[in-house]
Parts: sequence; C-alpha cells; structure tokens
Amino acid sequence: MTMGLEPMHPMDWIEIDEHYEEEMALRRTLMKEKRDIVLVSLPGAEAANAEMLELLADFLPKRFPDRFTRDGDVLINHSTGDVWNLADPTLDPLEASALLVQEDLCLMTTDDQGTLRFVSGAVLFPQRWSLLEKIGMDLRRIHEPVPIFNGEILKPVSNFMSRIAPNKPFYRANWTISDNPELFQPLVEENILAANAGEIINNKPITIQNAGERLQTRCERETLSRFPKTRAILFTIRTHMHKLDTFEDKPHKAWELARALRNLPHELVKYKTIAAFKDQALAYLDKISMSTKVQVPGCKLQFEAFFSSPCSAAPQ
Repeated sequence: MTMGLEPMHPMDWIEIDEHYEEEMALRRTLMKEKRDIVLVSLPGAEAANAEMLELLADFLPKRFPDRFTRDGDVLINHSTGDVWNLADPTLDPLEASALLVQEDLCLMTTDDQGTLRFVSGAVLFPQRWSLLEKIGMDLRRIHEPVPIFNGEILKPVSNFMSRIAPNKPFYRANWTISDNPELFQPLVEENILAANAGEIINNKPITIQNAGERLQTRCERETLSRFPKTRAILFTIRTHMHKLDTFEDKPHKAWELARALRNLPHELVKYKTIAAFKDQALAYLDKISMSTKVQVPGCKLQFEAFFSSPCSAAPQ
C-alpha cells in the first residue's frame, strides 16, 4: 500500500464538468437540509476558511472565465446565478466555497504542539464517513479504520504533509465499487455492518446479468495543497460515479478494473464494502474483457490512470 501521490499543475486544482449545475443544486439542498452534518468548522479555523475562499475567488475566473467573473470584491457565478460580495463581513467563507465547486473541502492546520489537525470541512458527498466524527482529529485518528494505514503509511504521509509547499499541489486517486448510486452516502453503522456481512442495499440480489446496471465505480480525485498565508493544507475530494455498463465497449479498462479488484487485499475489500458483490462484479467485468479479440493481458494501461487528471470516471 502506497500513498499514490503525484505532482499536479496548479491550474488543474479544481475540476468542473457537465454535471456542475446538477451537483451544485444538490449541494445547496444538502446545506439547507443537513447543514449541521455537512458544514463544520472549529474555532480558530476562520483565517484558513477566509484564505480558501480568496484563493478560489482568484482561481476560478482565470481557469473557467466562461463560468465566473470577478470585479473587485464581487464574484459572479454565471452557471448558478450566485453573486458573492467577498467584502461582506456576514459571508461564511466555508459555505461560499462549498457552493462554488463540486469538490468537498477539508482544511487542516497545525496546532500549538505541531500536530496537523482537521479543523474545517464542507463534505457533502461523503462515502460512508462522518465529518462530525472526524473533525478535530489528527492523521492517525482520522485513518484508524483504514487497514494498513497506521502501520505502513502514517509516517511517510506525515513527512510528506510537512513538506508540501505553496503552489505545488499533488493529487491521487481513490476508488471503490458501490451498489449505492447516491453521491451523499453518510456514515450509517448499520449499513456498514450489513455490507461487511454480505448484504446488499435494498436486499435486491446482484447477478452477472444486472451488475452493469446495479453497480457503479466511485472514483475520488483527491488533491493536497498548502496555502501561502495561513500555511493550512486543503484536501479536496472530487467524486465521479459511473455504472459498470459504461465499460462494455472498453474491454481493456474492464480488464484493468477486474485486475485491481482481484488484487485488492481482503481487509480493503471489507473496508470498501465491496465483499457482498465482488464475485458478481468480477464475473461481469471478465465477461466484457473476454468478449474482445484484443490481447488484454498485454495492455499497458493502469486502472489508476483511468482516474488521473483531468479525472474523468467515464471510460474514454
């Protein structure tokens, strides 16, 4: 198990795709209905929150001039119609930031003892974890449920985080296969226990015949960047979901996903809650990859590259 981090061009920091309007509407609804669990900020995070909004307000009009315009302290989002007065003292910078981008946003700062802690977050598209539970934690406690992490990865990650420099961001990919098509998947202990016991959501059996429709890849394009003023570290999570049947005309990528799934350690299969339908997913992907005369085992593609920047979770 490795960190899988790669350097990234600063202009690739934020992604916007054809789902932007739909996802921003969902984010607004979640903030209205579940604000207390999707937006959390600890005392002392105010400066980092403000710097995050300022950096986004500077970046977005340059990277996406067709969608954003900035005139002094006024930022206009032409896609949603939102107009933000950045000088308004009542403006919540965490909320405003979360309504500008499809990424979830997690801010970490260093405490008086030199420990990096998760202090502020806008997490509207979680995958079975709780912002309220994780807020205030250090890296070790945040990743306690992750197999192998604290034994093999914690020290390298901690060292890496301490060395991140402003304007030198990094990205990585995280992936799973899910039987739940929703972007908003908060932590529900009963669902985790049921999945680990081999139960399927809604108790509808998944077979090789319906796996393409019932299952989807869930890819997270994650970035790490350091702010120049507060020295906070921002961890972004951009989630892409696509049904397995999008692989049907891409047998090479079906083979790569099947290989990644086969090679996944058992403890990670359980952690990613794939165990209940792993065999059905593999059978479906194998059927696709075997349907071509192309010599798939010689394919040099890597499944992780399927999610690389720009991260498009639909097979190309």
